[in-house]
Formats: sequence, C-alpha cells, structure tokens
Amino acid sequence: LEESRQVTMRGSVEVVPGIGTIFRYANLFTEISGATSTQVLATDIQRALDDPKVKSIVLNIDSPGGVASGINELAEMIYAGRSQKRIVAYIGGIGASAAYWIASAASEIIIDEASLAGSIGVVVEAVIDSEKASGRTRYSIVSRNAPNKRPDLGTEEGRAKLGETIDALGDVFVGKVARNLGVSADTVPEMGDHGGIRVGADAVKHGLAHRVGSLESLITELAKPAFNSPRINTMTTVKTTAELRTAIAAGTDPNTIEIAQAEQ
Repeated sequence: LEESRQVTMRGSVEVVPGIGTIFRYANLFTEISGATSTQVLATDIQRALDDPKVKSIVLNIDSPGGVASGINELAEMIYAGRSQKRIVAYIGGIGASAAYWIASAASEIIIDEASLAGSIGVVVEAVIDSEKASGRTRYSIVSRNAPNKRPDLGTEEGRAKLGETIDALGDVFVGKVARNLGVSADTVPEMGDHGGIRVGADAVKHGLAHRVGSLESLITELAKPAFNSPRINTMTTVKTTAELRTAIAAGTDPNTIEIAQAEQ
C-alpha cells in the first residue's frame, strides 16, 4: 500500500502484521528485532481505512504483548474503524496480553487451531538492588506532598500501593475487552482463564475468538466479491448530465451508474 511501511495488499485485502513485542514508538531496535510499533500500526491502518481500494483489513497477529503505552489508543482506532470497513484479527502463533487487547477491537477474531490467545491482565517487573552487594547506597527523596511517588517496594505497603495502579490498569484492559467482544466485564477473567492462555478451539469455546481458521483461507474469503450486495446488483441508468450529477449528489456508487445509449 502506498506510503505504508509494513503492509501487503492481496487483492482488495490489506494485511497488517503485528509481529513480535509491541512498543509505542518505532526505532532501530524495533526494525532489527522484528518488534511492532503501535505508532506504525496506527498509521498503516488509518491509510487503509482512507483508501477506497481497500475493502477489508486483516491484522496478522503473532505477539506475546508488550508495553501498555499506546495500546488503548490503537485499539480504540481499530474499534472505531470497524464501522467503516471489515477488520479481522488473525492470531497465528500467539496473541497475548497487549496483542490480544488489539485483536479484541477487531470485527472478528480468527485463530489457528495450534495458536494461543489470552493473558488478559497487567504485570510490572520490579528488581530491587542489594545495597550490600553493590557497595552503594541509594536514596529516593520525594516532596512531602507526594509520599506515594516512590513507594518502598521492599515493604508490603509499598507493593500494595503499586498494586493499586496495576489493578486500575487491569480493570481498563478487562473493560475494553468486554466492550469489544460484547460481553460482561465480569465474565472476561474466566474467559481468559484468569490471566492464562487458551489454545485454538478452546479459545473459541470460551469466547476469546470467534472461529478457527487459517490466514490464507481468511484472505481468500475476504477477497471474494460480494455478489449478493444490492449495491453491486442494482444499476442506475442516467440519460443526461443533470441526471448524472443528481445521482452522484445522492451518494450513488459511481461503479453502479450506467449511461443510456443515445436514441438513433
């Protein structure tokens, strides 16, 4: 697709890869390691939504997830875009955590029968240096009006304070997945095995995906012309320039307008 970085066109179907760990901004690391940038994905998807040659979009996802920053904005764009064009997420390999958040925003989720989906939740890895081992002493001094700016993770109270933030973000994750899939937020943890991973048909059984399939069969399905579409079967015949202008002003698809032959 013109001016896009990663996508490929298969007829009228745009395939957008969401491969590897997900970061917000593209940099040299994402290019070398094969990671994915939400910034690049958003740009490519928006161009596809704006391009009349693109009839449907496939998000080809194989990612364990990534950083939370930028995920919600991208998912919201996909959720809004599915009212313009059909957007289907295909999970081939793994679609977990942030990658599943993105996939859930599509019109439909297709999963390979040997692929993984889920890991709905938020995690923060915290490493505490041993001052005795390093021979250094580290101090964090915060203003008196912000004691929770640097909670002491070496204490239960400090870990609990950080846990409040993680829980809040986790609630946003669950709420958006519930809205995207059209289910109650209370059912999402069980659907996703409480942060676990489900495989293929089991993911479909529990509502994490809509059906099992393959990428090639999905592209073939989306690329088929809609022969039953009334916009295609119904033609508008015009005899004069005025009638042509009126038809276009009324929103008639130019591909369904035919010019009547002049009478001899």
